[in-house]
Amino acid sequence: MRKLMIICGGQSTEHTISRMSCTSVLKNLHRDRYELTLVGIDQSGEWYLLDASQEDLTLDSWLDHSTHIEDIYHLLKQQDVIFPVLHGQYGEDGTIQGLFELAGVPYVGCRTLASSVAMDKIYTKKILETVGIPQVKSLYVKKRYDGQYVVVNHQFDETDDILTAVKNQLGFPCFVKASRSGSSVGCYRVDHEEDLLEILHQAGQYDSHIVIEECIDCIELETAVLGNDDPIVSRVGQIMPHGEFYTFESKYEDEESKTCIPALVDANIQEKIREYALKVFKAVDGHGLSRVDFFLDKKTNQIYLNEINTMPGFTKISMYPQLIADLGITYSDLIDRLIDLAFDR
Repeated sequence: MRKLMIICGGQSTEHTISRMSCTSVLKNLHRDRYELTLVGIDQSGEWYLLDASQEDLTLDSWLDHSTHIEDIYHLLKQQDVIFPVLHGQYGEDGTIQGLFELAGVPYVGCRTLASSVAMDKIYTKKILETVGIPQVKSLYVKKRYDGQYVVVNHQFDETDDILTAVKNQLGFPCFVKASRSGSSVGCYRVDHEEDLLEILHQAGQYDSHIVIEECIDCIELETAVLGNDDPIVSRVGQIMPHGEFYTFESKYEDEESKTCIPALVDANIQEKIREYALKVFKAVDGHGLSRVDFFLDKKTNQIYLNEINTMPGFTKISMYPQLIADLGITYSDLIDRLIDLAFDR
């Protein structure tokens, strides 16, 4: 029986989503196959050994009957494998993956480099440009240590005339996104140029790297990738948000937002998206799993990459387990398969 540690919580803006995901994982885990250790990280970064019998980790009582972990590294070294059900910074960005690498313990998901690169939308764009993945026009804005915001071009030259750059290269409306945030946290639509700088400062509360993208009238499509050297790609799913775009609220709180598998788009377009998803996964040196998201321009049928998510949501409504289930792999078997893939090091 393998010694399995599952970790949830974390210090990112997606802390609560992590606990939602972990609740679903625990409900679907074949517990008879593992010696389970459940660990929670609170928003201040403290690690706790949790009561693994609790049924809902989203409750305020999730830390009741927990024990503070004094020697984290020693506990990690005792495990056979780790499943970090963590989203966002310090959980999905390569930092905790580096800790697992130092401890020499196999773990579910992408390795340190892929996790770090895929977490930063700006550097994901730079890498995927080299392999010909189409992307919407965008600008990289950096919040400097002195608090000034500057546009950084492809030669890494800087200018503080952000408004002119947006007007000339993207136009309005546009989207402002915190580059290393997820679940649409720190993502804003800007319809009027007079609102740009205020919204830029709002995004800057979440990240010092900010991406500004052109706005297109699009359909949002997603695929699931599972595997290591020879990964499989699911059919394409379609997001039907209730509202202007797929916000945090429409993802997790709005029951009128829906998903559809397979997507209601041309079969040739779906096949091209699956080809792109596989190329994206390999280009960032993916491992285990990823969800790869795309835009489809309603006017031109042009496909654009949105992002790659190396630890997608595992909640009961999340798209990744739904897409894998469409392949005939149950949620419980998916967990087993991800754990098996973790041992390919």
